[in-house]
Amino acid sequence: MRCRTFLLLFWSLFFVPVINGQTVYTDRVFDSNIKSVLLYANGDQLADPVIKLGTRDVLTLSFDDLSNRQENYKYTLIHCTSDWQPSTLNPSDYLSGYFEGEIRNYKFSFNTLTPYIHYVLNFPNTDISLKLSGNYIIKVYLDDGGDTTVMFTRRFFVVEPLVSVAARVPYYPQNLSYFKIRQEVDLTCSAPDIFSAEPEQRFKITVQQNGRWDNAYYNLHPTSVTPSQLLFRFPDGITFNSGNEPRYFDMKDFWYQSEYIARITQQRNDYDVILHTGYPRTGRQYETYKDNHGKMFIAARSDQNPNTEGDYAQVYFSLKMPQMKNGDVYILGQLTDWQLNTRSKMTYNPQKEEYEAHLFLKQGYYEYWYAFLPAGSVQANITPIEGSYWETRNTYTIYVYYHSRVMDYDRLVGIRKINAH
Repeated sequence: MRCRTFLLLFWSLFFVPVINGQTVYTDRVFDSNIKSVLLYANGDQLADPVIKLGTRDVLTLSFDDLSNRQENYKYTLIHCTSDWQPSTLNPSDYLSGYFEGEIRNYKFSFNTLTPYIHYVLNFPNTDISLKLSGNYIIKVYLDDGGDTTVMFTRRFFVVEPLVSVAARVPYYPQNLSYFKIRQEVDLTCSAPDIFSAEPEQRFKITVQQNGRWDNAYYNLHPTSVTPSQLLFRFPDGITFNSGNEPRYFDMKDFWYQSEYIARITQQRNDYDVILHTGYPRTGRQYETYKDNHGKMFIAARSDQNPNTEGDYAQVYFSLKMPQMKNGDVYILGQLTDWQLNTRSKMTYNPQKEEYEAHLFLKQGYYEYWYAFLPAGSVQANITPIEGSYWETRNTYTIYVYYHSRVMDYDRLVGIRKINAH
């Protein structure tokens, strides 16, 4: 048995955070050797991890292990409530086949400074398939000498599209004080007669901006119901800070110094990539460009296989500005699992008067924001650093749930994703 560096060891004690006395499942990596975790649908790296119940849709999970020995990784799928707490269902209620499987597809890196082993899993598969819709977590763990250690977790969705959703971001919000400051999501759900029982209590929605969960709206019930529609009309509306387009850098080629990269140097075991110093964007003229809304894309040169030939770099971030009081600054995006934790937190350097951080990242294209997290809060705000512009082309995803009383679980009966503007 070899020694590994674990951030958290035991599933039963430390797997997930507890908020207000309730367990909440998130996207987290618990082992410092695990890098570049991706979970996406139907072969598209940028596709959300959503599959339709009863179809041949497939999710792909991939990750790198920076250790030097192949491991017997296992996985299981866990059904969750609409707000990401463990549901009361037994695995036999929502899984067909086995309750756990093995990740057998792996390859060693080739011709890289940083050695690693690349793992891939496609599911559902002949070992494990899904019987019910809803929110899910895939848990990947190592059964090592009898002690089960959790390596990482990822969220995904199984939808049975029974409800249609009409949604838009209007020019004028319901609360006119938010005009040109916040973006409002207006939506209406059309539900068939099979959901006529107690629609105000059983239906609820979650609204998410880009890939973020820290500022999402959870468990919003209809404010009124017509014979064919569910209406969500709140006095202040469902609103989000408009924010700004993400910052980005292209690191697909270490021999080419692209925009926003100041310097690339080769070290013994990896590369050092120094980004140009960033500055606050508040008060500046809004600029629009095509973006992936904070996602990352693992890629390399055309003559490289990014899965096994993509190399790693220490990427250095710096943000020139006065120190912000009563809170901390974080790097927010898929490159940090959308998490506000020690890995994404920046440190203030008073001599340089700038925030600094570094991340160990694989070759690819990355997007991110700088976000301020007030002390004692769980919701970050990018506005103080990135500015807020109504024109920002955020994406909004609406998840519609219906609580089944027969089996006591939240069915995911509709998903709608829209772009602002």
